[in-house]
Amino acid sequence: MEGTAKGPAKGPAATGTAAELFGWWAAGLVLEVLFISTLSWPELAVAAAGAALAAVAARAVRRAAGARTGGRARLLTAVLLFPGALLTDTGRLAAATGRVLRGRRVTGRFHTVRLRRGSGTGWVCALLSATPGLYVVDLRPPGATALAHTLPGRPTALEQALTSGGRG
Repeated sequence: MEGTAKGPAKGPAATGTAAELFGWWAAGLVLEVLFISTLSWPELAVAAAGAALAAVAARAVRRAAGARTGGRARLLTAVLLFPGALLTDTGRLAAATGRVLRGRRVTGRFHTVRLRRGSGTGWVCALLSATPGLYVVDLRPPGATALAHTLPGRPTALEQALTSGGRG
């Protein structure tokens, strides 16, 4: 457990908490700095303080939601397949847009996909939804299947690696 009624977390739990807070803080700080046109010390100090507050809030929200990264099965495969899926789906989206501009109808569909065991529901759904061709809309029951909206076409290699049983 992270912290208990007996006091703050110690050992590995404290290290995990610190690492998570640092990760949120670093991400927030990088985003802030990217949007500042000319960086000065006062702006950097305000960005760092704002990122620290955002990190605490992000961790609190994550804990309240009970979100977990889940299993790491097929994570490396998914990361390697993601660029290809992104390019494939971007091409499909461009083709669909071209068809619509020529007056043709393009209809996406909702499918139920079964997530593979051992993979983290959170990162799987986020990675699949980061491509233009598939967006996870709902989990039913949480972690077992996902309702996804897809562009017309066959599943990408990424989708095949992270789901089983095809599109239902």
